[in-house]
Amino acid sequence: MHTYYFWDNAKRQSNLEKHGLDFIDADLVLENRYRLDVPSERNGEARIQSFAYVFEVLTVLTVVFLPGEQGVRIISFRRANRTEKEVYYAWLQDNGDDG
Repeated sequence: MHTYYFWDNAKRQSNLEKHGLDFIDADLVLENRYRLDVPSERNGEARIQSFAYVFEVLTVLTVVFLPGEQGVRIISFRRANRTEKEVYYAWLQDNGDDG
């Protein structure tokens, strides 16, 4: 089953200029086998922040999104900060086993 991703084009352009990452590539995180999802709330919206190590850029990236009936609305896409990376690596150590 294919997931439909969508976003605000002005926000996409702003994110690209600020972080150098295009929302079109958010699937590198969202479809990653070793993805950590963390519930988040902002402006009264129940969001999800996902983290995954992306080999194409050799770092942990994070995507903030809103799941919905129409698809997944991408809100932000950036490199994880140091604290976020530490949390992700600790989670991966405990949950990354294929067994």
